Amino acid sequence: MFFNKKYKSKAELNIDPSSTKQYDDLISSNNNKENIDKSIFSEIENIYKQQNIKNQVTTNVKIRKGSNRVTKSKRTFLDNLALLVGSGMGINTSLRILHKNSQDKSLKKTLASMLSSVESGSSLSQSMQDHNFLPEFLISLIRIGEESGNLADKIRRTVISLDKDHRRRGQLRSALFYPVFVLTLTIFLGVGVATFILPRIGQVFSNMNVKLPLMTKILIQIGEFMGKYWYIIIPAIVVGLTLSILILFIFPATKKSGQWLLFHLPIFNDLIVKTEVSRFSYNLSMLLNSGIPITKSLLSLSKIHDYYMYKNYTHSLSVYIQEGKSFHNIFELNKKQTNAIFPFAAQEIITAGEESGKLPEVLDQLGERYEQEAEQIAKNIAVLLEPALLIVVWVGVIFLAIAILLPIYSLVGNFQA
Repeated sequence: MFFNKKYKSKAELNIDPSSTKQYDDLISSNNNKENIDKSIFSEIENIYKQQNIKNQVTTNVKIRKGSNRVTKSKRTFLDNLALLVGSGMGINTSLRILHKNSQDKSLKKTLASMLSSVESGSSLSQSMQDHNFLPEFLISLIRIGEESGNLADKIRRTVISLDKDHRRRGQLRSALFYPVFVLTLTIFLGVGVATFILPRIGQVFSNMNVKLPLMTKILIQIGEFMGKYWYIIIPAIVVGLTLSILILFIFPATKKSGQWLLFHLPIFNDLIVKTEVSRFSYNLSMLLNSGIPITKSLLSLSKIHDYYMYKNYTHSLSVYIQEGKSFHNIFELNKKQTNAIFPFAAQEIITAGEESGKLPEVLDQLGERYEQEAEQIAKNIAVLLEPALLIVVWVGVIFLAIAILLPIYSLVGNFQA
């Protein structure tokens, strides 16, 4: 994109030099960014007309309903949109500029359709909702910004929320990468040794006139079996690992099993709890500060959590609060479930914030605190898992070494006798 985060009073608008000078003269006439006269932006629109930039996108563009998954291109688009709208530029002009300079073909088509809707009279939030452009709670935030006349600030908050969410997911992925990589490498090395090395060792031991230990017999049997059926076993292992990952973590119908497994692993449990509580606290604080009712906020948040236990719990919170119950009452009524997914300290802090009337501020602080703790856990998780992974690897190495060395020692003993 040609707009970047350092855009303040001047930016390259891809216009001819004389037009750039005209723009610079207009901008330099007023150093106060917030009080720039709207006539300046009328002049900018005239410049775009002179440069043959179309002011209208074909009105018969079909609505492109896509996934509300937030990609890097969408985050960049929202970041640049906040800069343009914050500088005083209209939504239509901002969308037109960003549409023209988008490098993502899919996003460019969606923006063309959205621009057509906005120029036909729809609001930005309504257009985003029609195109399934963002998660519901972020569209609600943008709608509040339109109604309150503070759209640029709400878009910035949307970008901040998306950046935080992206960082949280990245922490969990990076924490999982190390153990998954080590275990996968161990499995493939084990299969390689069993397929290509053990059969030869088995042939050597079979020709020895010595009684073989049980471990060596097991090793020889494994080697012979792998030597005969490796063309079936190796593809079966690859397919099995791939299906396991897909079933446990990818397919929507079955990934609850993988989430349950990760949630009950000691180290990952702490990381997941801190990450999800941070997401819950920060986003709820943001929505409440924007004036969205708490029941609607909770209902929207129930759709963005990654883990089903938090989705269900947040949805039940909205139902209980709709019935008139407080957070304290809800925590007491569902003590077992709450204690499993919300640390006791977080429960006390939320209750105190509710009673003092400062719930949004308290939730914001809570979100920041748990985000920092989650980052620290993610950094240390490789160090914490390393001993366990080393034990797994060394058990295999020791078994292999003993199984090979024992018959050799027995053979040497027979020669000495």
